[in-house]
Amino acid sequence: MTIKISCGICGKNYKVQDEAAGKKLRCKECGETIKIPELEAEFGDGDDFSKLLDDAVEEEAKARTIRRPVRKPMVKAEKYDGDEDGPVTAKKENNYTQDLVQTFLFLLDPGNLFTFVLICMLLFAKDIILPFAAILGLIGQLIILGWYSNYRFSVIYESATGRKELPELSPEEGFFFPMLQWIATWFMVHFPAMLFLAYAVNFEGFLLLKIFMIGVDHEALTDLLTGGQIAILISLYSAGLFFWPILALCVAVGGFETVLRIDLMLLTILKSFAAYFFTAGAMFVSTVVYFFTAYIAAQHGIVVVIFMIPVLLYLEIVALRMIGLYYHHFKKQFAWHWG
Repeated sequence: MTIKISCGICGKNYKVQDEAAGKKLRCKECGETIKIPELEAEFGDGDDFSKLLDDAVEEEAKARTIRRPVRKPMVKAEKYDGDEDGPVTAKKENNYTQDLVQTFLFLLDPGNLFTFVLICMLLFAKDIILPFAAILGLIGQLIILGWYSNYRFSVIYESATGRKELPELSPEEGFFFPMLQWIATWFMVHFPAMLFLAYAVNFEGFLLLKIFMIGVDHEALTDLLTGGQIAILISLYSAGLFFWPILALCVAVGGFETVLRIDLMLLTILKSFAAYFFTAGAMFVSTVVYFFTAYIAAQHGIVVVIFMIPVLLYLEIVALRMIGLYYHHFKKQFAWHWG
């Protein structure tokens, strides 16, 4: 003998053996718990019939009033192909062109403008005020330089995550090591140019120290080198400048230990050459304006520096954000598995 029952929620019918009378059954369709009724020998009693009728009405009312739960399909998570320590990029709401436009117009955001003004004040202090404060001024310059080096890497990292706002001003990794990392990246990419320059001046120690630490103007450099040597020096310097964005990106995203994977950097550049060429172009523009400012400042003094600090800061932040956006939008073309 079998007992016929149905789920009061979804209406699915079941047949069970009479031995299961009085027990409970879980509906395979909706998960509702169904109580299997007891067997009755006789159903002639009016009270029993009334009870069965009342139970049937109650179950019918329950089936109509309780809403059946709807299970939403699971969403498959996007696989992250980056390095384990890299940024978890936010969901991209804009395409590359829209993010570039927002990057060039970042000063229209009040929060970004406030941060930009504060950085300008710090750079004014470093380049204009602190040089006249003797040893304390030198210490202050090093602290600001270290902080700003860390902030530059933060701009790249935050842009790589898709963030539109400038990073907070408070440093998270101190001052000294970010400054060394920043200097090291520039030294690495320009080492061939430095080595050639040392060869061109016959490795004269004092002259090299003067060139690297103090700098020389265009006329002095022309007197030291021939036209061919200047062309080679500019080519080597430009090659280093072209390679610097991917190196800085590696340090900002993967840590300084990633700088040894030159093979992966070159592979990444080749796989996304058009986007990388455009990104490196922003660094070229920023560097050209910097050298132009240094040349004009040597002729006209500190007034030019005061005027050009905001211009140089704006161009540098735009260039650094473009490096981060390059990763954010083209990371699928990266050979980003360090190790």
